[in-house]
Amino acid sequence: MHLVTPTTAAKLATLAGGTLDGPDRPIAGIAPLEAAGPDDLAYLDAGTRGNAGVHLARAPLPDHTTIVVADPLAALIRVLVSLFPHEASPVVIAASISYPGAFVHPSAVVRGATVHPGVVIGADCVVGRGTVLFPHVVLYPHTRIGQNVRIHANTVVGADGFRYHPTATGLLRVPHVAGVTIGDNVEIGPSCTIDRGFLVDTALGDGCRLDAQVHVGHNVTLGRAVLVAAQTGLSGSVTIGDGAVLGGQVGVADHAEIGPGARIGAQSGVHGRIPAGEAWLGTPALPLAITRRVYATLRYLPEMWRRLGR
Repeated sequence: MHLVTPTTAAKLATLAGGTLDGPDRPIAGIAPLEAAGPDDLAYLDAGTRGNAGVHLARAPLPDHTTIVVADPLAALIRVLVSLFPHEASPVVIAASISYPGAFVHPSAVVRGATVHPGVVIGADCVVGRGTVLFPHVVLYPHTRIGQNVRIHANTVVGADGFRYHPTATGLLRVPHVAGVTIGDNVEIGPSCTIDRGFLVDTALGDGCRLDAQVHVGHNVTLGRAVLVAAQTGLSGSVTIGDGAVLGGQVGVADHAEIGPGARIGAQSGVHGRIPAGEAWLGTPALPLAITRRVYATLRYLPEMWRRLGR
């Protein structure tokens, strides 16, 4: 996430309540550890350091600029709260009266879209041409929507992700300062929720289709033409490849990866990685052929138990 105003490691150390170890240096952004570059700040909770110019860490890193803190994530939260104040300002009616009954922030850009009554479009949002926002859709700040997108009633795009950091004094809400990016020709059913990203955007690729009551967690990335059936929940940082299909009421654990063209049966529970092009089913999800054998065996378990004299 690029900072509005570049800063320095020393200033960030003050915001974080830590001690700067190593030379001061300019900082232009805050990024996840795996994506951070030499001009970024990243936090190091465990494992090896990344390529960030400055790390928030519990101990100094040799030959590297470090902000030393007792709790790196709690320190990062303090920095984020200071640099990205939560958008709590009320939404105001746009100067244009093009959308009767809708509320559009003056900084939002709406290009030839159809906006129904009760829609709320927050600050710094962009809505592309040919897009339709049905009644009571809510777009939180920093939401980007492409062309020819249909978002059905009561869907919320861009609310904070569900993440809290436990400390000795209670749970700290982790600010999510990125946004949501939705490609072209996407359709999102009624009453869906799509959380904004932590430091990088939650992203839906071109041509995706979400059924009703689908939840997409923070930092999720959907490729092109992903199909997700009703009541499916995607935890944070899930990656789904192009053309994958998820049945109804599928639950996907955080950081899971579903390969391009994979198919996940209804009510499956997905952990880890699903290879491209494969069909998986069950909880925990297994390759379809294995799950079918498991299900076929279940009907014989009572008789097997009786024969064993149990």
